[in-house]
Amino acid sequence: MKKKVVSVLLTLALAATMLAGCGDKKTADSALEESDSSSAQEITAQQEESPEESSDAPDGSSADQSTEPDYSEHVDLVFYLLGDAPAGLQSVQDAINEILEEKVNASVEFQFSTWTDWGEKYKMVLTTGGVDLIYTANWASFGQLAQNGAFLGLDDLLDTVSPDLKAAIDPAALNGCMVNGELMTIPCLWKQYTCAGIEYREDLREKYDLPVPDSLENLKAYLLGIQENDPSQGLLPNGYSILAYNTTKDAYSSYGLKASIDNPSELVDYWFSDQFVEDMKIMKEWADLGFWSRSALSDTTDPFERYENGMFVCMPSGNNPNKFTTRVEAWTTSHPDWKTAYHTYAEEDGYVWSTTPTADATAITKDCKNPERAMKVLELLVMDKELNLLTQYGIEGVHYEVAEDGTYKNLSGEFGYEALNAWSLRNPAYKLANGQGGVLMQEMFDHYTEVIEEKGTPSVDPFGAFAEDSSSYSAEKAAVDNVWLEYGKPLEMGVVDDVEASVETLRQKLKEAGLETAREGWKKQWLDYVEKNGL
Repeated sequence: MKKKVVSVLLTLALAATMLAGCGDKKTADSALEESDSSSAQEITAQQEESPEESSDAPDGSSADQSTEPDYSEHVDLVFYLLGDAPAGLQSVQDAINEILEEKVNASVEFQFSTWTDWGEKYKMVLTTGGVDLIYTANWASFGQLAQNGAFLGLDDLLDTVSPDLKAAIDPAALNGCMVNGELMTIPCLWKQYTCAGIEYREDLREKYDLPVPDSLENLKAYLLGIQENDPSQGLLPNGYSILAYNTTKDAYSSYGLKASIDNPSELVDYWFSDQFVEDMKIMKEWADLGFWSRSALSDTTDPFERYENGMFVCMPSGNNPNKFTTRVEAWTTSHPDWKTAYHTYAEEDGYVWSTTPTADATAITKDCKNPERAMKVLELLVMDKELNLLTQYGIEGVHYEVAEDGTYKNLSGEFGYEALNAWSLRNPAYKLANGQGGVLMQEMFDHYTEVIEEKGTPSVDPFGAFAEDSSSYSAEKAAVDNVWLEYGKPLEMGVVDDVEASVETLRQKLKEAGLETAREGWKKQWLDYVEKNGL
């Protein structure tokens, strides 16, 4: 039976007109590109009014609570961002401050962590103070830092100072930024999708008349077909994530306990199940077939770089639409005769929700001395078109221009696409697509939105805001992690002689390491999260 294929197929030869080059970015799932969508157009009219000119909140309720801050005293603010500062920072910052001085009698200094030891620097600046606004992300320990009181609660500030900004944010996204019932960070207005999937060489699939790898069975047939026709062609970098086809309905998995999306409070013990044994047998079978090297366990080279060089035919792990479309853009010049395609694992079930709203957000630190002005400046940087374009692309005519097709075109090496790393300030009403790869990205995002509407699934990942605090069982967690590295990884890579015996050894070592203690600590937090969020 032919399954509904939800891959995005791209003929790179037909995309010869695509603009080359994509802006550098450092986060795993940030700096995604898009053209204006219908949802963006709906809020454009509201956003193009400056906050001080707009008196009526769209929902008719927030406006009654709003109060205009006192702008009589000048305020200097510091906005802390991750990564390295662009060479053209000063001119862009000056242009931003010229507008802020006029509108709210304030200025902002953008400070950067650099990418060297950024995690330690980020936590240190929250300890020492001197910062007012700060970029936050779930991958930068937002949950733990919020639990520890690093940020200011924003419910009242958003209602009274910036009701227009609140009206522009998806309520589900705001809810996802709550910590213990309090809003702790302001999510990005732009919804981005980081749906996991498999990217594969479509030109080779067509050449050998093979099935689309949209299931585990079809992936096996795809790999066997290429292996038969070209034995020297590498296939997979490793076995990670090939079982993702079977986990599309999992809400969360930790310490071998799985929670389903349909019933997240009911946990299944995967590591001690028969299914785990059968899955590990599949891994061994595929390893024995030569689908990946037996030395893959110790291989530290970049698998995506080798995929781009033709050493492998597909990438089943670590991928998302952003990485895929960026590669599409690059291959128009580096490999114009190749085709690449993308299949999203969970699309058939409708679980392609946008990434957690805490992935890119902005908080006000607990030490901020002027929180009302900080909130107003944040609102302006997001909602004011002129300011927002400055934060994302620099000075028009100097750093960039808008091409005839409406996409972004860089003019200067001093300030590239989203060079400020202010990902949390992206606004879909003003966002420029970064070449035709960005246009393709938005087409994928629009498709995912349609899937969600058709399936009636949540628009935002309801489980994405869960943050584990392992401090009370850190020793057991570390021991379990070490056991998995020593005994679990070889099983997962299929490089063991006897699967059943190796599984038994793994289970015994996990028990000795304190697995039950770690599980109980995690389980309590998970069930509390599920209950509090009504999941």
